[in-house]
Parts: sequence; structure tokens; C-alpha cells
Amino acid sequence: MSKKQLFFLIISVAFIACTGSKHRDPLQVVENPIPVIDLEKAVQSPTEPMKMSDFIESIEYIRPEYPASLVGTIFGVSINDKYLLLEVPDRLLCYTRQGKFLREIGKKGQGPTEHLGIRSSTLLDAVVAINSNFNRKILRYDVQGNYLSSLPVSDEVFKINMSDTNRFVINLHHGIAMDDPNLFVTGILNDKGDTVQLKKLQPYYPKGMAHSPTIWWYGDTVCVHTCVTDTVYSVSKNTITPRYILHQGKYKINREAFKDIRLLEAERSNFIDGLSCCETDGYLLASFSLDKKRWLVYYDKHSHETKSWTQYPDEVSKYGTLVGGGWENDVDGGYKLSQLNAINPDYIAVSILPAKLKEVYTENKKKGIKVKCPKRQQELEKLVNLLNEDENPVIILYKLKAKI
Repeated sequence: MSKKQLFFLIISVAFIACTGSKHRDPLQVVENPIPVIDLEKAVQSPTEPMKMSDFIESIEYIRPEYPASLVGTIFGVSINDKYLLLEVPDRLLCYTRQGKFLREIGKKGQGPTEHLGIRSSTLLDAVVAINSNFNRKILRYDVQGNYLSSLPVSDEVFKINMSDTNRFVINLHHGIAMDDPNLFVTGILNDKGDTVQLKKLQPYYPKGMAHSPTIWWYGDTVCVHTCVTDTVYSVSKNTITPRYILHQGKYKINREAFKDIRLLEAERSNFIDGLSCCETDGYLLASFSLDKKRWLVYYDKHSHETKSWTQYPDEVSKYGTLVGGGWENDVDGGYKLSQLNAINPDYIAVSILPAKLKEVYTENKKKGIKVKCPKRQQELEKLVNLLNEDENPVIILYKLKAKI
């Protein structure tokens, strides 16, 4: 495996798989200005809330079938037109889009085609990939569960995304020390194990432990924002390019709080925390917590207009974490979005326990929330009346509108 490291002097790279090549990868400097999304300014002038129905085209509910013991905590959700993958402790489970269980992808074990636990997984077309714990390799399977190949990967890599069936976007592992020489922003890995990593000579935070990166899809590229820099990078199968700068200003976690987790917990509400994003051709939408409230920020990619609005949580934990609450669901009166978990270019995904979905729907109906489509609300009511408390979590898929 060869590894090439590119520093921030280079703001775009072209990646070519060339194991053993004596030639350097060709580099391309991009001079175009980078759009700045000013989160600091946006939260200082909040507007009236925009409606969820302005952004969400439809909502799909999937009930992964019994037995309930099959699925515990769900760490990851992947979908394509035919399949649903659920990443649970040490297992990757494959279902139809209707929730019928088909098979387990890969097995935990010591064999050459087995994993030692799952750090992360990804699905593209008919190929599934698992980033295996401990043994530093990515295993590739088809959706029938047949082993295809494996390739080496750095131990500092956690989340992976397939940019095509032979190349991966790799992202840093949360918990890496900020002064670790192996710290990186994002990178590209090919099927031979060749790697290009984007690094920064001096991270904004010189001490402390790296937080999980914020990752979302836009078209066929993966967008990545880390605590290393304010820049969002767009990663394709060949290039790493600056996409946006997210300016947080005085709401960015300061160096002392970042270095000391106890101080961060005490002052969490003073800083932007828990950032998640999704993006379409027309807009970028960001969600985060600040000042004991949930915030949503809308950025119009054509007019460059920015709007923000807030929702209050049900409670705030002793660590400053927001619990409950979220974006009022005026589509079908169901679950309120609090995180924008963009699992592909078109969908946000949530997993929720049946009892919680019933509770949320009942509360929203009592409040008399006006919905865009009463028929969808009726369909959701039929669903919640069929749910049993001991069945698997329900997977909710929110399909994004391309434009509002």
C-alpha cells in the first residue's frame, strides 16, 4: 500500500492509482473563490421557521421483520432502489426495501473473508463494503453476500463511502489526538490500497481529541467537514476540492474547551455542536445545537441567502446534550427531525423504536399540527396502530426535494 499526503497549499488533487509508479500524481490548482456560509451571522438574526414540507418530498416507513432480537442498536443505514442494509453490533443485515430479511453480509471471524467487527459500512449499486475492526482492511461483497476482495486501510480511518465500486472516500477516526502526525482531513483509497490523504500542517485545535466528521452526499461526491478546519471538502473518485467555508465565529468551540472534555461539557451550550448537513442542487441545510436550542440553517446556493430558525428540545441532559424536540413534521404529523443523517444524495434516515413513534405521533395529533397531506397522516396512523412494542426499530426515510 502506498500513501501520498497532500497539504493545504494544494487545494485540489487528481488521484490516479499507480502502485509502484515513479511519477507523482498530477496536481491541479483551483483558483475559484470558495463560498462562505456564515453560521455566526445567521443565528444572530433568526427568521420564522421554514416548513419541513418545503424540503421533504415524501416519507417512507420500513418495518424490518422479526425476530426482534435480530436488530438491536442500529449504527448505520444504507439503501439503494432494492435493498436496505442495517449495521448493528458485529453484523450487517440485508433486507428488501419493504423490510423482508434476506441475509447477513459477511461474518465475524478470523478467516480471510471475515471481519473482526464493523467500524463502518457502505453500499453502492450491487457492492457492499465493510471497514473491519482491528485487522486494518476493507472487505468487499456483492449484495448476495459473496466475498469479492479486500484491501488494506489505515487504522486511523473510521467512516468509508464508495465513490465508485473500486474507490473509497476515507475519513478520520474520532478520538485521534489532534497532535497525532497521522491526523488527516479526508482522503481517497483505491482497490489496490493506494491512498491520497489531505492533511493540514497546523490544525485549528493543537490539543484535544478529534470529533466525528460531518459527512453528507451531493450528487456523486461526498462532502466532509471536520474539526481540523472550517473548510468543507468535496471528494469524488479523482479529486478533493474545497466546497464551502462554514464560518462559526464566536460560536466555534474554543481551544480550551476542545482540549478539556470536562470544560466542553460544562460550556457545550455556548458553542455550535452536533453539526449535520444535507444538500441538493438548490440548497444546503445544516442542523446543530447552540444555546440549549436546536438550529436549522438554510443556504440558497443561487441567491447565497442564508436563513436560520430554532426549535426547543424536550430536555437538556446534565452534559448539555439536547433530548427530543426537533423540526415540526407538517408532512404527515410524524417524527420531528433533529439530525440530518444524509445516507445518500436523496434521503435522510432515522431509526426509531415503535413505542417512541407511537408516542410522537399521538402527541403531534393532540397538538393539532396541520399537515400538507392528510392522506399521508391517515396512512401513518394505520401504521402506528399496527406496531408492537417488541418489534424491531422502524426505519424512516425522508426524501429530499431538489428545490424549494
